[in-house]
Amino acid sequence: MTHYSEIIKNEINLAEDECCIVFDLGCYFPYSNANELTFDFALGMEQFNDYKINNRYPNKYYKTISRKYGRKVSKIGYPYVMKLNEQNPMLLCLNVGIKDKYITLVLPIYTKMTKDKPICALKFHYMFDKNEFYFISYEKAKDCGYYKHIWSSYKIEDEINNNNEILLNISSIDKDSNMIVYENIIEPYSLSLQDLLV
Repeated sequence: MTHYSEIIKNEINLAEDECCIVFDLGCYFPYSNANELTFDFALGMEQFNDYKINNRYPNKYYKTISRKYGRKVSKIGYPYVMKLNEQNPMLLCLNVGIKDKYITLVLPIYTKMTKDKPICALKFHYMFDKNEFYFISYEKAKDCGYYKHIWSSYKIEDEINNNNEILLNISSIDKDSNMIVYENIIEPYSLSLQDLLV
């Protein structure tokens, strides 16, 4: 867990009517053919090409998606800026696989950011060797600590995390397109800029 308020101030200058969701998308891929990994995402019909797969964390097998700003690469993941009054339910589509053999995970996301809390972060961790994943979002507590909220495809065997864990329910599976649609709505927790935690 790292505070990113200074980094995000350098990367993103939010206007008064704007907000930002930071996608911290990672895939544990413990194989030598990392160049064959398919790992990308979309929001509904909006495809993204301004990113690169890299290693933002020390584990060389943990591949991350980072936004590109020309030659510069984001240090926090993929910040997605939108207007405060344009926050609508979105469909997050994640493709994970090898070359053209991949699965697509589709999950509804709903943000409720405000002028005072114009940012939120959503961490995604996919274990390629197990075909399991989870999402994490942090909520600021009144005692200045943080609550960790987890949405996962499997039961996490860790009593510390189980207080705020939601097991995701599959809504439908399309075997022709390898698409799995989940019914649970993921709601990342809004934070002030100085409280952003990833």
